Amino acid sequence: MNEPAKLSLGQRMRFLAKDTAIYGISGAMTKALSLITFPLMARHFSVPDFGAIDLLNTAVLLLSVLLAFGLDSAVARFFYENEENEYRRQIVSQALMLQVGILAFALPLLWVNTDFIASFIDAGPDRRIIVHLLILQSPLFVLLGFTQSLLKWTFKRWLYLFISIGSVVMTVTGLVIGIVFFDFDILGVFIVYLVTRAIFSILGLWCVRQWLTIPAGWDRLKDMLPFAAPFGVICVLGALLPFMERSMVQSLLGAEDLGLYAAGAKVGLLISLPISAFEIAWGPFSLAIFRENDAGTSFRYVLRSYAVFLFTIVLTLTALAGPVLTVLGSARYEGGAVVVFGVAMGLAVQALGSITCAGIVFSKKSYLKLYGYGTMIAVAAIAIPLLSSAFGFAGVAWGSMTAYFAKTGVETWMAQRVHPVAWDFKAPVALGCITLLLGALHQIAYQDAGGFNGNPAPLLGLAVLLVVAWLITFNNAARSRMRMLLRPKRVA
Repeated sequence: MNEPAKLSLGQRMRFLAKDTAIYGISGAMTKALSLITFPLMARHFSVPDFGAIDLLNTAVLLLSVLLAFGLDSAVARFFYENEENEYRRQIVSQALMLQVGILAFALPLLWVNTDFIASFIDAGPDRRIIVHLLILQSPLFVLLGFTQSLLKWTFKRWLYLFISIGSVVMTVTGLVIGIVFFDFDILGVFIVYLVTRAIFSILGLWCVRQWLTIPAGWDRLKDMLPFAAPFGVICVLGALLPFMERSMVQSLLGAEDLGLYAAGAKVGLLISLPISAFEIAWGPFSLAIFRENDAGTSFRYVLRSYAVFLFTIVLTLTALAGPVLTVLGSARYEGGAVVVFGVAMGLAVQALGSITCAGIVFSKKSYLKLYGYGTMIAVAAIAIPLLSSAFGFAGVAWGSMTAYFAKTGVETWMAQRVHPVAWDFKAPVALGCITLLLGALHQIAYQDAGGFNGNPAPLLGLAVLLVVAWLITFNNAARSRMRMLLRPKRVA
Protein backbone atom coordinates (compact mmCIF):
# COMPACT_ATOMS: atom_id res chain seq x y z
CA MET A 1 0.00 0.00 0.00
CA ASN A 2 1.69 3.24 -1.17
CA GLU A 3 -0.77 5.89 0.04
CA PRO A 4 0.16 7.11 3.55
CA ALA A 5 -3.38 8.45 4.05
CA LYS A 6 -4.69 4.86 4.01
CA LEU A 7 -2.22 3.52 6.57
CA SER A 8 -2.41 3.11 10.32
CA LEU A 9 -0.15 5.10 12.66
CA GLY A 10 2.44 2.31 12.86
CA GLN A 11 2.36 1.76 9.10
CA ARG A 12 2.78 5.48 8.50
CA MET A 13 5.83 5.59 10.74
CA ARG A 14 7.35 2.65 8.85
CA PHE A 15 6.52 4.32 5.51
CA LEU A 16 8.21 7.54 6.60
CA ALA A 17 11.20 5.64 8.01
CA LYS A 18 11.61 3.68 4.76
CA ASP A 19 11.69 6.78 2.56
CA THR A 20 14.00 8.50 5.02
CA ALA A 21 16.35 5.50 4.88
CA ILE A 22 16.35 5.41 1.07
CA TYR A 23 17.36 9.04 0.75
CA GLY A 24 19.57 8.68 3.79
CA ILE A 25 21.70 6.22 1.80
CA SER A 26 22.65 9.05 -0.53
CA GLY A 27 23.36 11.46 2.29
CA ALA A 28 25.25 8.93 4.38
CA MET A 29 27.52 7.86 1.54
CA THR A 30 28.02 11.47 0.49
CA LYS A 31 29.11 12.47 3.99
CA ALA A 32 31.23 9.36 4.45
CA LEU A 33 33.08 9.94 1.19
CA SER A 34 33.51 13.62 1.99
CA LEU A 35 35.13 12.71 5.31
CA ILE A 36 37.85 10.94 3.34
CA THR A 37 38.99 14.27 1.92
CA PHE A 38 38.67 16.14 5.22
CA PRO A 39 41.87 14.74 6.80
CA LEU A 40 43.71 15.01 3.49
CA MET A 41 42.78 18.65 2.98
CA ALA A 42 43.13 19.58 6.64
CA ARG A 43 46.63 18.14 6.80
CA HIS A 44 47.69 19.27 3.31
CA PHE A 45 46.58 22.90 3.60
CA SER A 46 47.35 25.41 6.29
CA VAL A 47 44.54 26.32 8.69
CA PRO A 48 43.93 29.69 6.92
CA ASP A 49 43.87 28.02 3.47
CA PHE A 50 41.44 25.38 4.71
CA GLY A 51 39.18 28.16 5.97
CA ALA A 52 39.46 29.99 2.63
CA ILE A 53 38.35 26.88 0.71
CA ASP A 54 35.35 26.49 3.02
CA LEU A 55 34.39 30.16 2.58
CA LEU A 56 34.67 29.91 -1.21
CA ASN A 57 32.50 26.79 -1.30
CA THR A 58 29.90 28.61 0.78
CA ALA A 59 30.04 31.53 -1.67
CA VAL A 60 29.45 29.17 -4.64
CA LEU A 61 26.42 27.67 -2.88
CA LEU A 62 24.99 31.13 -2.16
CA LEU A 63 25.50 32.24 -5.77
CA SER A 64 23.91 29.06 -7.11
CA VAL A 65 20.87 29.41 -4.88
CA LEU A 66 20.53 33.03 -5.96
CA LEU A 67 20.59 32.03 -9.65
CA ALA A 68 18.17 29.11 -9.17
CA PHE A 69 15.76 31.38 -7.28
CA GLY A 70 13.19 28.74 -6.36
CA LEU A 71 12.40 27.43 -9.86
CA ASP A 72 13.14 23.82 -8.88
CA SER A 73 10.65 24.16 -5.99
CA ALA A 74 8.04 25.55 -8.38
CA VAL A 75 8.49 22.58 -10.74
CA ALA A 76 8.05 20.19 -7.82
CA ARG A 77 4.88 21.98 -6.69
CA PHE A 78 3.15 22.13 -10.11
CA PHE A 79 4.39 18.87 -11.63
CA TYR A 80 1.48 16.88 -10.17
CA GLU A 81 -1.24 19.42 -10.90
CA ASN A 82 -2.00 17.49 -14.10
CA GLU A 83 -1.33 13.84 -14.97
CA GLU A 84 -0.80 14.45 -18.69
CA ASN A 85 2.82 13.93 -19.71
CA GLU A 86 2.78 16.83 -22.18
CA TYR A 87 1.66 19.20 -19.43
CA ARG A 88 4.50 17.97 -17.24
CA ARG A 89 7.07 18.29 -20.01
CA GLN A 90 5.99 21.89 -20.56
CA ILE A 91 6.27 22.61 -16.83
CA VAL A 92 9.82 21.28 -16.75
CA SER A 93 10.99 22.70 -20.08
CA GLN A 94 9.59 26.21 -19.61
CA ALA A 95 11.18 26.43 -16.16
CA LEU A 96 14.50 25.14 -17.51
CA MET A 97 14.52 27.63 -20.40
CA LEU A 98 13.84 30.48 -18.00
CA GLN A 99 16.67 29.18 -15.82
CA VAL A 100 19.02 29.19 -18.82
CA GLY A 101 17.95 32.75 -19.62
CA ILE A 102 18.72 33.91 -16.08
CA LEU A 103 22.16 32.28 -16.27
CA ALA A 104 22.86 33.84 -19.68
CA PHE A 105 22.13 37.28 -18.23
CA ALA A 106 23.89 36.91 -14.88
CA LEU A 107 27.14 35.15 -15.79
CA PRO A 108 28.55 37.85 -18.13
CA LEU A 109 27.65 40.44 -15.50
CA LEU A 110 29.62 38.52 -12.88
CA TRP A 111 32.52 37.92 -15.27
CA VAL A 112 33.10 41.61 -16.01
CA ASN A 113 33.17 42.28 -12.26
CA THR A 114 35.84 39.65 -11.56
CA ASP A 115 38.35 42.11 -10.10
CA PHE A 116 35.79 43.59 -7.72
CA ILE A 117 34.75 40.14 -6.48
CA ALA A 118 38.39 39.00 -6.17
CA SER A 119 39.13 41.95 -3.88
CA PHE A 120 37.06 40.25 -1.14
CA ILE A 121 38.85 36.88 -1.44
CA ASP A 122 42.01 35.96 0.42
CA ALA A 123 43.18 33.06 -1.78
CA GLY A 124 46.67 34.08 -2.86
CA PRO A 125 47.90 35.17 -6.30
CA ASP A 126 45.46 32.88 -8.15
CA ARG A 127 42.36 34.51 -6.72
CA ARG A 128 41.28 36.05 -10.04
CA ILE A 129 41.37 32.64 -11.75
CA ILE A 130 39.57 31.12 -8.75
CA VAL A 131 36.77 33.69 -9.14
CA HIS A 132 36.41 32.62 -12.78
CA LEU A 133 36.15 29.00 -11.66
CA LEU A 134 33.50 29.93 -9.09
CA ILE A 135 31.47 31.77 -11.71
CA LEU A 136 31.68 28.83 -14.12
CA GLN A 137 30.67 26.38 -11.40
CA SER A 138 27.50 28.20 -10.42
CA PRO A 139 25.39 27.35 -13.52
CA LEU A 140 26.55 23.72 -13.29
CA PHE A 141 25.50 23.65 -9.66
CA VAL A 142 22.09 25.05 -10.65
CA LEU A 143 21.53 22.48 -13.41
CA LEU A 144 22.67 19.64 -11.15
CA GLY A 145 20.24 20.73 -8.43
CA PHE A 146 17.42 21.12 -10.96
CA THR A 147 17.83 17.57 -12.28
CA GLN A 148 18.25 16.04 -8.82
CA SER A 149 15.05 17.70 -7.66
CA LEU A 150 13.16 16.37 -10.69
CA LEU A 151 14.48 12.84 -10.17
CA LYS A 152 13.41 12.98 -6.53
CA TRP A 153 9.87 14.16 -7.26
CA THR A 154 9.38 11.65 -10.08
CA PHE A 155 10.49 8.84 -7.69
CA LYS A 156 13.54 7.88 -9.80
CA ARG A 157 15.34 6.92 -6.61
CA TRP A 158 18.21 4.93 -8.11
CA LEU A 159 19.00 7.57 -10.72
CA TYR A 160 18.91 10.14 -7.91
CA LEU A 161 21.38 8.03 -5.94
CA PHE A 162 23.58 7.60 -9.03
CA ILE A 163 23.85 11.35 -9.63
CA SER A 164 24.24 12.24 -5.94
CA ILE A 165 26.75 9.59 -4.98
CA GLY A 166 28.54 9.48 -8.33
CA SER A 167 29.37 13.18 -8.25
CA VAL A 168 30.82 12.86 -4.75
CA VAL A 169 32.84 9.74 -5.63
CA MET A 170 34.38 11.52 -8.62
CA THR A 171 35.12 14.64 -6.57
CA VAL A 172 36.74 12.65 -3.77
CA THR A 173 38.78 10.59 -6.24
CA GLY A 174 40.00 13.71 -8.04
CA LEU A 175 40.98 15.43 -4.79
CA VAL A 176 42.78 12.36 -3.42
CA ILE A 177 44.80 11.94 -6.63
CA GLY A 178 45.51 15.66 -6.88
CA ILE A 179 46.61 16.11 -3.27
CA VAL A 180 48.61 12.88 -2.94
CA PHE A 181 50.33 12.84 -6.34
CA PHE A 182 50.28 16.43 -7.62
CA ASP A 183 50.47 18.54 -4.45
CA PHE A 184 47.32 20.53 -5.33
CA ASP A 185 46.90 24.11 -4.21
CA ILE A 186 43.54 25.91 -3.79
CA LEU A 187 43.30 26.43 -7.56
CA GLY A 188 43.60 22.68 -8.20
CA VAL A 189 40.78 21.94 -5.75
CA PHE A 190 38.35 24.15 -7.61
CA ILE A 191 39.38 22.74 -10.99
CA VAL A 192 38.31 19.30 -9.69
CA TYR A 193 34.99 20.75 -8.50
CA LEU A 194 34.40 22.34 -11.91
CA VAL A 195 35.13 19.20 -13.94
CA THR A 196 32.99 16.98 -11.71
CA ARG A 197 29.98 19.29 -11.77
CA ALA A 198 30.25 19.71 -15.53
CA ILE A 199 30.15 15.95 -16.11
CA PHE A 200 27.29 15.23 -13.69
CA SER A 201 25.13 18.18 -14.72
CA ILE A 202 25.22 16.75 -18.28
CA LEU A 203 24.45 13.26 -16.96
CA GLY A 204 21.62 14.69 -14.87
CA LEU A 205 20.02 16.32 -17.92
CA TRP A 206 20.33 13.01 -19.77
CA CYS A 207 18.56 11.21 -16.89
CA VAL A 208 15.55 13.57 -17.11
CA ARG A 209 15.50 13.80 -20.91
CA GLN A 210 12.00 12.29 -21.10
CA TRP A 211 10.63 15.48 -19.50
CA LEU A 212 12.46 17.87 -21.83
CA THR A 213 10.85 19.32 -24.94
CA ILE A 214 10.66 22.57 -26.90
CA PRO A 215 8.49 25.02 -24.94
CA ALA A 216 5.14 25.64 -26.65
CA GLY A 217 4.87 29.03 -24.96
CA TRP A 218 5.34 30.53 -21.51
CA ASP A 219 1.85 30.06 -20.07
CA ARG A 220 2.98 27.70 -17.29
CA LEU A 221 5.46 30.26 -15.98
CA LYS A 222 2.60 32.60 -15.08
CA ASP A 223 1.51 30.08 -12.45
CA MET A 224 4.99 29.04 -11.34
CA LEU A 225 6.70 32.40 -10.89
CA PRO A 226 4.46 33.71 -8.06
CA PHE A 227 5.17 30.46 -6.23
CA ALA A 228 8.90 30.39 -7.06
CA ALA A 229 9.68 33.98 -6.03
CA PRO A 230 9.06 33.57 -2.27
CA PHE A 231 10.95 30.27 -2.28
CA GLY A 232 13.78 31.96 -4.16
CA VAL A 233 14.11 34.61 -1.46
CA ILE A 234 13.79 31.95 1.25
CA CYS A 235 16.54 29.80 -0.26
CA VAL A 236 18.84 32.78 -0.69
CA LEU A 237 18.34 33.86 2.93
CA GLY A 238 18.93 30.27 4.07
CA ALA A 239 22.23 30.11 2.18
CA LEU A 240 23.17 33.60 3.33
CA LEU A 241 23.55 32.72 7.02
CA PRO A 242 26.45 30.21 6.59
CA PHE A 243 28.17 32.75 4.33
CA MET A 244 27.62 35.48 6.96
CA GLU A 245 29.10 33.27 9.67
CA ARG A 246 32.30 32.62 7.80
CA SER A 247 32.64 36.15 6.45
CA MET A 248 32.26 37.61 9.95
CA VAL A 249 34.78 35.16 11.41
CA GLN A 250 37.29 36.20 8.75
CA SER A 251 36.67 39.94 9.09
CA LEU A 252 36.29 40.07 12.90
CA LEU A 253 38.68 37.36 14.05
CA GLY A 254 41.07 36.51 11.20
CA ALA A 255 42.02 33.73 8.77
CA GLU A 256 43.34 31.34 11.43
CA ASP A 257 40.05 31.38 13.35
CA LEU A 258 38.17 30.96 10.06
CA GLY A 259 40.02 27.69 9.48
CA LEU A 260 39.22 26.43 12.99
CA TYR A 261 35.59 27.45 12.62
CA ALA A 262 35.35 25.68 9.25
CA ALA A 263 36.77 22.46 10.71
CA GLY A 264 34.44 22.50 13.71
CA ALA A 265 31.45 23.35 11.55
CA LYS A 266 32.12 20.26 9.41
CA VAL A 267 31.62 18.07 12.46
CA GLY A 268 28.50 19.97 13.53
CA LEU A 269 27.09 19.75 10.01
CA LEU A 270 27.06 15.95 10.22
CA ILE A 271 23.64 16.33 11.81
CA SER A 272 22.39 17.58 8.45
CA LEU A 273 22.78 14.03 7.13
CA PRO A 274 19.69 12.58 8.88
CA ILE A 275 17.92 15.93 8.69
CA SER A 276 18.09 16.15 4.91
CA ALA A 277 17.02 12.51 4.53
CA PHE A 278 14.04 13.04 6.83
CA GLU A 279 12.91 16.28 5.20
CA ILE A 280 12.89 14.69 1.74
CA ALA A 281 10.52 12.03 3.08
CA TRP A 282 8.51 14.37 5.34
CA GLY A 283 7.18 16.63 2.55
CA PRO A 284 5.22 14.03 0.57
CA PHE A 285 4.26 12.18 3.77
CA SER A 286 2.76 15.21 5.54
CA LEU A 287 0.90 16.41 2.45
CA ALA A 288 -0.57 12.95 1.94
CA ILE A 289 -2.19 12.71 5.39
CA PHE A 290 -2.83 16.23 6.70
CA ARG A 291 -6.52 16.14 5.76
CA GLU A 292 -7.12 12.88 7.64
CA ASN A 293 -8.93 13.04 10.98
CA ASP A 294 -6.11 11.28 12.83
CA ALA A 295 -3.30 13.28 11.21
CA GLY A 296 -2.65 15.21 14.44
CA THR A 297 -1.77 12.02 16.30
CA SER A 298 0.78 11.06 13.64
CA PHE A 299 2.26 14.57 13.57
CA ARG A 300 2.65 14.74 17.35
CA TYR A 301 4.36 11.35 17.48
CA VAL A 302 6.76 12.34 14.68
CA LEU A 303 7.65 15.61 16.43
CA ARG A 304 8.38 13.95 19.78
CA SER A 305 10.40 11.14 18.24
CA TYR A 306 12.35 13.51 15.99
CA ALA A 307 13.18 15.79 18.91
CA VAL A 308 14.63 12.93 20.94
CA PHE A 309 16.60 11.71 17.94
CA LEU A 310 18.06 15.10 16.99
CA PHE A 311 18.97 16.30 20.49
CA THR A 312 20.69 12.98 21.16
CA ILE A 313 22.79 13.46 18.02
CA VAL A 314 23.62 17.03 19.09
CA LEU A 315 25.09 15.87 22.37
CA THR A 316 26.86 12.92 20.76
CA LEU A 317 28.58 15.16 18.21
CA THR A 318 29.48 17.62 20.96
CA ALA A 319 31.00 14.88 23.09
CA LEU A 320 33.07 13.45 20.25
CA ALA A 321 34.03 16.72 18.53
CA GLY A 322 37.50 17.14 20.02
CA PRO A 323 38.77 13.61 19.41
CA VAL A 324 37.24 13.50 15.92
CA LEU A 325 38.92 16.76 14.89
CA THR A 326 42.23 15.64 16.36
CA VAL A 327 42.14 12.30 14.54
CA LEU A 328 40.90 13.63 11.21
CA GLY A 329 42.55 17.01 11.03
CA SER A 330 45.45 16.86 13.54
CA ALA A 331 45.79 18.55 16.92
CA ARG A 332 45.95 22.03 15.38
CA TYR A 333 42.21 21.81 14.60
CA GLU A 334 41.09 20.59 18.04
CA GLY A 335 40.21 24.14 19.09
CA GLY A 336 37.44 24.17 16.48
CA ALA A 337 35.45 21.69 18.60
CA VAL A 338 34.06 24.60 20.60
CA VAL A 339 31.70 25.54 17.75
CA VAL A 340 30.18 22.08 17.24
CA PHE A 341 27.37 22.40 19.78
CA GLY A 342 26.16 25.77 18.48
CA VAL A 343 26.20 24.62 14.85
CA ALA A 344 24.48 21.28 15.51
CA MET A 345 21.91 22.68 17.96
CA GLY A 346 20.91 25.46 15.59
CA LEU A 347 20.36 23.01 12.74
CA ALA A 348 18.41 20.65 15.02
CA VAL A 349 16.01 23.39 16.12
CA GLN A 350 15.57 24.54 12.53
CA ALA A 351 14.82 20.93 11.52
CA LEU A 352 12.11 20.67 14.18
CA GLY A 353 10.74 23.93 12.82
CA SER A 354 10.35 22.29 9.42
CA ILE A 355 7.72 20.09 11.10
CA THR A 356 6.00 22.68 13.29
CA CYS A 357 5.67 25.16 10.40
CA ALA A 358 3.83 22.57 8.29
CA GLY A 359 0.70 24.73 8.49
CA ILE A 360 2.33 27.25 6.15
CA VAL A 361 2.78 24.53 3.53
CA PHE A 362 -0.75 23.20 4.06
CA SER A 363 -2.19 26.70 3.58
CA LYS A 364 -0.07 27.27 0.42
CA LYS A 365 1.07 30.61 1.84
CA SER A 366 4.77 30.06 1.28
CA TYR A 367 5.49 33.78 1.48
CA LEU A 368 4.94 33.61 5.26
CA LYS A 369 8.28 31.83 5.57
CA LEU A 370 9.89 35.11 4.58
CA TYR A 371 9.09 36.47 8.04
CA GLY A 372 11.00 33.62 9.67
CA TYR A 373 14.01 33.91 7.38
CA GLY A 374 14.03 37.69 7.62
CA THR A 375 14.00 37.42 11.41
CA MET A 376 16.85 34.89 11.24
CA ILE A 377 19.12 37.20 9.24
CA ALA A 378 18.27 40.23 11.40
CA VAL A 379 18.99 38.34 14.64
CA ALA A 380 22.21 36.89 13.19
CA ALA A 381 23.42 40.34 12.12
CA ILE A 382 23.09 41.48 15.73
CA ALA A 383 23.93 38.33 17.71
CA ILE A 384 27.00 37.12 15.79
CA PRO A 385 29.12 40.32 16.15
CA LEU A 386 27.94 40.78 19.75
CA LEU A 387 28.69 37.24 20.92
CA SER A 388 31.89 36.90 18.88
CA SER A 389 33.33 39.98 20.58
CA ALA A 390 32.78 38.28 23.94
CA PHE A 391 33.44 34.60 23.17
CA GLY A 392 35.45 34.51 19.92
CA PHE A 393 34.40 32.17 17.15
CA ALA A 394 32.41 30.06 19.67
CA GLY A 395 30.20 33.14 19.97
CA VAL A 396 29.67 33.08 16.19
CA ALA A 397 28.18 29.58 16.47
CA TRP A 398 25.96 30.61 19.37
CA GLY A 399 24.86 33.72 17.50
CA SER A 400 23.91 31.58 14.53
CA MET A 401 22.07 29.17 16.83
CA THR A 402 20.12 32.09 18.34
CA ALA A 403 19.09 33.12 14.83
CA TYR A 404 17.78 29.61 14.08
CA PHE A 405 15.81 29.66 17.34
CA ALA A 406 14.18 32.96 16.34
CA LYS A 407 13.36 31.66 12.85
CA THR A 408 11.71 28.51 14.20
CA GLY A 409 9.65 30.47 16.72
CA VAL A 410 8.34 32.96 14.15
CA GLU A 411 7.54 30.29 11.55
CA THR A 412 5.74 28.10 14.07
CA TRP A 413 3.65 31.03 15.27
CA MET A 414 2.76 32.00 11.70
CA ALA A 415 1.86 28.42 10.80
CA GLN A 416 -0.48 28.09 13.75
CA ARG A 417 -2.31 31.25 12.71
CA VAL A 418 -3.01 30.16 9.11
CA HIS A 419 -3.48 26.40 9.59
CA PRO A 420 -3.52 25.27 13.24
CA VAL A 421 -2.21 21.81 14.08
CA ALA A 422 -2.81 20.21 17.48
CA TRP A 423 0.85 19.95 18.45
CA ASP A 424 2.06 18.97 21.90
CA PHE A 425 5.09 21.17 22.44
CA LYS A 426 5.83 20.22 26.07
CA ALA A 427 8.15 17.27 25.44
CA PRO A 428 10.18 18.82 22.58
CA VAL A 429 10.61 22.11 24.46
CA ALA A 430 11.63 20.32 27.66
CA LEU A 431 14.18 18.22 25.77
CA GLY A 432 15.48 21.30 23.98
CA CYS A 433 15.98 23.18 27.25
CA ILE A 434 17.82 20.22 28.79
CA THR A 435 20.08 19.95 25.74
CA LEU A 436 20.74 23.71 25.72
CA LEU A 437 21.67 23.64 29.41
CA LEU A 438 24.02 20.71 28.91
CA GLY A 439 25.58 22.42 25.91
CA ALA A 440 26.20 25.59 27.92
CA LEU A 441 27.74 23.59 30.79
CA HIS A 442 29.93 21.78 28.29
CA GLN A 443 31.20 25.07 26.84
CA ILE A 444 32.03 26.30 30.35
CA ALA A 445 33.84 23.04 31.12
CA TYR A 446 35.78 23.36 27.88
CA GLN A 447 36.96 26.85 28.72
CA ASP A 448 37.95 25.80 32.24
CA ALA A 449 39.74 22.61 31.20
CA GLY A 450 41.19 23.97 27.97
CA GLY A 451 40.07 20.98 25.96
CA PHE A 452 37.45 18.30 25.39
CA ASN A 453 39.39 15.11 26.08
CA GLY A 454 38.46 13.50 29.38
CA ASN A 455 35.45 15.77 29.92
CA PRO A 456 32.54 13.51 30.99
CA ALA A 457 29.84 16.21 30.98
CA PRO A 458 28.50 15.59 27.44
CA LEU A 459 28.30 11.83 27.89
CA LEU A 460 26.61 12.15 31.28
CA GLY A 461 24.24 14.66 29.75
CA LEU A 462 23.49 12.28 26.92
CA ALA A 463 22.59 9.52 29.39
CA VAL A 464 20.29 11.86 31.32
CA LEU A 465 18.63 13.02 28.11
CA LEU A 466 17.96 9.46 26.97
CA VAL A 467 16.34 8.52 30.30
CA VAL A 468 14.21 11.65 30.42
CA ALA A 469 13.23 11.26 26.76
CA TRP A 470 12.11 7.68 27.35
CA LEU A 471 10.07 8.63 30.38
CA ILE A 472 8.24 11.64 28.95
CA THR A 473 8.04 10.83 25.27
CA PHE A 474 7.58 7.22 24.31
CA ASN A 475 6.12 5.06 26.99
CA ASN A 476 2.83 5.95 28.67
CA ALA A 477 2.96 2.71 30.69
CA ALA A 478 6.44 3.61 31.94
CA ARG A 479 5.16 7.00 33.11
CA SER A 480 2.31 5.31 34.96
CA ARG A 481 4.66 2.85 36.65
CA MET A 482 6.98 5.69 37.64
CA ARG A 483 4.10 7.59 39.22
CA MET A 484 3.15 4.41 41.12
CA LEU A 485 6.70 4.02 42.42
CA LEU A 486 6.93 7.65 43.50
CA ARG A 487 3.49 7.71 45.16
CA PRO A 488 3.78 7.46 48.99
CA LYS A 489 2.57 4.12 50.31
CA ARG A 490 -0.27 4.16 52.79
CA VAL A 491 0.44 2.72 56.19
CA ALA A 492 -2.20 0.22 57.29
